[in-house]
Amino acid sequence: MTNYNSYLDEVIDLARNAGTEALKYYRKDYSIEEKEDDSPVTEADYASEDILISGLKSTDPGIIAEEAGLLPGKSEDSYWIVDPLDGTQDFIDKTGEFSIMVGLLVDGEPSMGVVFAPAREKLWYAVKNEGAFMVENGAETRIQVAGKENLEGYVLIASRNHFSSRDEAIAGQMGVKDITRMGSLGIKFCAIAEGRADIVYYTTDRLGIWDCCAPQVILEEAGGEAFDLRGRELVYDLERRKMAHGVVGIGGGCQREVVENLENVSAGG
Repeated sequence: MTNYNSYLDEVIDLARNAGTEALKYYRKDYSIEEKEDDSPVTEADYASEDILISGLKSTDPGIIAEEAGLLPGKSEDSYWIVDPLDGTQDFIDKTGEFSIMVGLLVDGEPSMGVVFAPAREKLWYAVKNEGAFMVENGAETRIQVAGKENLEGYVLIASRNHFSSRDEAIAGQMGVKDITRMGSLGIKFCAIAEGRADIVYYTTDRLGIWDCCAPQVILEEAGGEAFDLRGRELVYDLERRKMAHGVVGIGGGCQREVVENLENVSAGG
């Protein structure tokens, strides 16, 4: 079997290069299109993806990229899952909270993840069973979740653009009072992996597999957990390419309580 860990440095370099290219557009005028699901896509998305695909296509795994779709590789059991610009709306709004993400899916399981936030010059990475790390200001640090056991003490990271009344009701049901707004699911998961927050959840089926693959590895290797709205492991459907049953990420040992609260709000309509 190929030692996929050997690709790590190459993927980190690609993510940084793609981020540098995205920043060129960030600081000037650029075109914005609307996709079929009403989400925006910009010139920066395409430029970043071109760099990532050009660099990854010489490796054995296939590629599934958000804009380009499926590009078969030599391996039939492994795929690079590419999000060239996670948090496109935040890119447009110039919040700085967008990221370039590359994950490696092996036999349906996230096994490597790189998330780079170019506007913050901050990068996170993890390889399965080898821990999670953050690189900032030239310093590399191993990161760990806060590991809180009291749900009421959790800090919730809510989406800037997609936090519904149902999502707010879930927070109330849990007793979570400290809510931080942030863009990019990748940055949210990594904030939890660092111990700066404790929970994020998406109750819709709109997320793509590229939103979750890379940051899931980082969160789990930092000691956190990622699961669907019913507490089951996340399933990466390579045909539909959507996370059909929602996504939850936590940095503490309260999975059962989180799922119970999610179910209670759903049962209440």
